[in-house]
Amino acid sequence: MTTLVNLPRFLGRRRDKANAATLTVQPYHPTDMTVVGGERPLPVQQKPEPIIIHLPPHETQTQTETLSNFLRVGRQYHPICRGKFVDKTVIGFYYYERRIEYRTCALAAAYVGAFGPSSVEDSDFSKSMALWKLKRKLGFDLEALKVTGPTGRNSSLAQELISLTDIDGWNRRGIAEWLETIGL
Repeated sequence: MTTLVNLPRFLGRRRDKANAATLTVQPYHPTDMTVVGGERPLPVQQKPEPIIIHLPPHETQTQTETLSNFLRVGRQYHPICRGKFVDKTVIGFYYYERRIEYRTCALAAAYVGAFGPSSVEDSDFSKSMALWKLKRKLGFDLEALKVTGPTGRNSSLAQELISLTDIDGWNRRGIAEWLETIGL
């Protein structure tokens, strides 16, 4: 049983009966809904099955545990420090606004990239400990590996990283690019 409702009458507008037939609404009945396949339709659409793409086994993964990548990541945590390995600076005049900021050289920034930004805040942190942990992580000793730097100096890799920052004024991004060109 369907009833016709005259909308203009409820809205306070009067119209003639010829136009009233065009403005009628029929009520909704759940029994009038067509059911497909004997099941009640769901109000939420189902998610499709995920598509799994299998990579061929011969594709190689990019090497992320390199010294250049550690330096790229580590340089973003702390500002650059020249003349020191790590510089601990207190910033702020009043007590309530004081904070401690760490600044790192290229070697310390590579250590931060490998072990996290709070790794330089440890009480037992030192240059020798950083070199030892980086040796274990990378698989080679930074002080034993002799390189010819971009300026022509022949020295150990650890000393070259420090000298490029302190003496030659390189930024850590440029040092990371140089390390990538020599395969480190």
